[in-house]
Amino acid sequence: MMKKFILTQSFHWIKFVNLVPHSSYHLYVDNHFVGSVHGANEMKLKKGYFSNGKHVLTIIEQEGQLIVGQHHFTFTVKQKGIRNVRDRTFQAGDILVASDNVLQEMTGYMGHAALAISEDELIESPGGFPAIKQDSIQQFLEKHPEHAQFRPKNKEMGEKAAQNAIDYLQEYKENLNNGEQKPVFNFALSNLSDPWQYVYCSKLIWLSYYHGAGYEFENDHLWFSPEDLYTILSEDENFKTVYEQENVSFKVDT
Repeated sequence: MMKKFILTQSFHWIKFVNLVPHSSYHLYVDNHFVGSVHGANEMKLKKGYFSNGKHVLTIIEQEGQLIVGQHHFTFTVKQKGIRNVRDRTFQAGDILVASDNVLQEMTGYMGHAALAISEDELIESPGGFPAIKQDSIQQFLEKHPEHAQFRPKNKEMGEKAAQNAIDYLQEYKENLNNGEQKPVFNFALSNLSDPWQYVYCSKLIWLSYYHGAGYEFENDHLWFSPEDLYTILSEDENFKTVYEQENVSFKVDT
């Protein structure tokens, strides 16, 4: 049987190499989507983005729209002295925008974004299933050290956006309980103001401020990317920059 891919790992990295030109692979760690490989390409996952202990890497093989195989591998993360990076405050409505990614090759191109809903928690659309989730701010900081933190100067506006995100997550959970997977995580082009077809990280921020606080971020291209969010917030007089790591940089205008 022809070998279809090569999977290797070191202390810091997992490397996946696709050997089949006309196939696609979708990678998940502990059921969370981390990236795709199309054609004869490769990608690297940084182990440091994951917590200490054992994790399951799932590789889904796809030809066209047909899933033709699944492969499961276990890997262990052993890190020394993960430092606590909570050296500043957070409040509802703060926007975190990262230019780095769990998938190394996408750093500077894709990025990620999340919305703080309290001093310790945020809501994000990290990829895969579930499409929307609540998680700790701490895990975002550890996964995405190259990020900026923006805060609306009007505290009430931020609180309204955060409450909208909380309500959005609750409605999403109710949809799942009723057997409806709406919205789904997808970067496909869609009406930006429609919350129920597709969602992705920076669109969630756009929706929260648009529907919750009546504040609309301008969009220069067909989809609203983390780069758009970073560029707008850096210049928006209604927001202030609380923190920006020195390596934050987007390589293309998306």
